[in-house]
Amino acid sequence: MRVDWLQRRGSDDLILFFAGWAVGMDPIRHLQGAADVLVLSDYRDETLPEALWAPYRRLTVVAYSMGVAVAARHLPRLRADRAVAICGAPDPRAVIGPAVYDGTIAGLSPRSLAQFARRAGSPVPPEADIAALAAELQALASRPAAPAPAFARILAAREDRIFPPAALEPAWPGARIDWLDGNHNPFGRWHDWQEITG
Repeated sequence: MRVDWLQRRGSDDLILFFAGWAVGMDPIRHLQGAADVLVLSDYRDETLPEALWAPYRRLTVVAYSMGVAVAARHLPRLRADRAVAICGAPDPRAVIGPAVYDGTIAGLSPRSLAQFARRAGSPVPPEADIAALAAELQALASRPAAPAPAFARILAAREDRIFPPAALEPAWPGARIDWLDGNHNPFGRWHDWQEITG
């Protein structure tokens, strides 16, 4: 995984943010808060060294989009104090739809990536590596779906064009989903991490 510090001030609290595919840190750059914030992305490799979170007294996991599936596989080991899932599912390929998911890999290009960005409501970093992004989707699809873990809060968007609401709801059996108005990128409604983590 790629590891980037969004905020590092020596706090006792850490927010471990599992980012969405292709979008990097842009959706969350504006969020304020006292906790240190470590952003994980590029899931071609899901290795997550314990040294990253071990020094902290309190760990909060916030997972977004494709990052929800990755976080779900790591939650038992992380033993987070709180975990929040946003616009994602433990088995993203099933929710997005295998034909759409596999077609995205097969036809990925700068043009199709720009189309994805419009549908997601999120800009794609200009340095996006098309081959690496396709390999990331392939790697994610090759891993077993995570069981639906105990996220304390699950947020989803009613107008999500990446994770369709009708398919997303059954992916969280027995769980309460807090539905938000808006698209796949809901972060513009928040100013502080506390609004997300509760």
